[in-house]
Amino acid sequence: MAKAANRDPRALIHEVFTTESSHMSLDEAVADFPVPSINAKAPNVPFTFWHILEHIRIAQTDLLEYVQNAKHVSPAWPNGYWPAPDATTDAAGWKRTIASIRKDLREIDRLLADPKVDIFAPVPFANNKSVLRCVFLAIDHNSYHLGEFGILRQTMKLWPQNRKDA
Repeated sequence: MAKAANRDPRALIHEVFTTESSHMSLDEAVADFPVPSINAKAPNVPFTFWHILEHIRIAQTDLLEYVQNAKHVSPAWPNGYWPAPDATTDAAGWKRTIASIRKDLREIDRLLADPKVDIFAPVPFANNKSVLRCVFLAIDHNSYHLGEFGILRQTMKLWPQNRKDA
């Protein structure tokens, strides 16, 4: 146990952030997703598959900007964090949403690795919240909604039949 306590906290955080050992990754969640179903809603669910990913994108971008940009204005809570209930996208929009999530994930990883960034320090313009707190929120939030995404995909029988754990 003492050996783990001596680990570099940044290395441990990087490992948790980049290794999907106990949670589904974005790439796994969206792998081979049938494009005709991106705007589909499961029974009794008010949002689509794209809505979930777009919500992840909006929230993740907000968390990232919140601790880096003193002039950032967060979306209005809660509606500003979701696309309009009747909003849809096409294949290009689906790809843009996923690409934006990936881009922000790389930026979060870069922040974590930057020795000039004190990830533990309160950020004055961010209500004294730390970079690390925002990273943990992003990890937790993404995991929660990717879990929803995976369950809805299972419910609607949208996983490929050749999926290894299907």
